[in-house]
Amino acid sequence: MTDIEANKNVARRYMQAVVDGDIATVEALQHPDCTWWILGFGDMSRQAFIDSVRDGLLTANKRVADIIGLTAEGDRVAVEVRGEMTFPNTVYRNEYHNLLIVRDGLIVSGKEYMDTRAAAAAFAPAAGGAA
Repeated sequence: MTDIEANKNVARRYMQAVVDGDIATVEALQHPDCTWWILGFGDMSRQAFIDSVRDGLLTANKRVADIIGLTAEGDRVAVEVRGEMTFPNTVYRNEYHNLLIVRDGLIVSGKEYMDTRAAAAAFAPAAGGAA
């Protein structure tokens, strides 16, 4: 398997781990010094990112993440994903673009772009709720 194919496989395994709710694999696929940047949130440490995945996406009752595009060149893997997460009070649908830098089989850096309006609409506090 070429490095490019191996890097694409890391991206596939990462996305499947999110769908499966497998936080151990989400962690294992990241280098200890991995950093993230998320549109609307900015820079995140590896641990802050893992915590946000565990305490956010993985609390969904059902997770779907369909890879609709996957492109790689060198250590860069671009992943286009259509996601749907079912929570007790809402269904969250969004489309994502993840740019992963993969070295030696681990994600060393990630950038995630999404429709921030879709995220805000799904997770905004209900009108009239407590502040």
